[in-house]
Amino acid sequence: MLGEFMKRLSQLLLLGALILLPVKGVQAQTPEDPIYVKTSNGWNGAYAHGNEYAEFRVIGNGAKLQDPYHILLQKSVGMMLSFVDKKELQSNRDLLSAHAQWEVAYWRQHASRVESNTREDLTGTRKDVKVTEIRVYNDKGAQMSSYLVGLAAKDGVFALSVSPAKKDIDPLVKELVSSFKLVPRTLDAEETKRLSSEAKAQR
Repeated sequence: MLGEFMKRLSQLLLLGALILLPVKGVQAQTPEDPIYVKTSNGWNGAYAHGNEYAEFRVIGNGAKLQDPYHILLQKSVGMMLSFVDKKELQSNRDLLSAHAQWEVAYWRQHASRVESNTREDLTGTRKDVKVTEIRVYNDKGAQMSSYLVGLAAKDGVFALSVSPAKKDIDPLVKELVSSFKLVPRTLDAEETKRLSSEAKAQR
């Protein structure tokens, strides 16, 4: 248990920022890679699955793309994107709660203690998105923390994992949540061109 925990913690720290949060179900029907369009103050992102996609905005010219799934939002704060198929969650009802429980259950298999709580203060009145703060401890007291942001989709949940979870990045997470929306269209060449044109208009 300790070895597994420290191995994962090392993966996070080696990147210079906590950006590589393991997600168990990424292999389940992996969607196309996310795409990004530069704006005057950051990036617009789009992440497709089937005939719909999730859009989001990364605010701040200091944000750096590590690869399509990992973004350094600011110094020592990273984000990972993922999609979890509802088959993995084994739930056709409340996908967002099932997704949060699924993630917490995974960590409980590999850590001495796991704490989680829903952060409704970061989502407002929206029901299509859920933010869960997760803190994971090993038996030596070492800790990992993250905000798990889930967006309900037709076939599963789009997720943003932002780490570490700390009060001074709450405004950043709120911005991400407010921009994190499901678009019921296929992310084809024409739609990509439209997104690019919109981004240019924002410059």
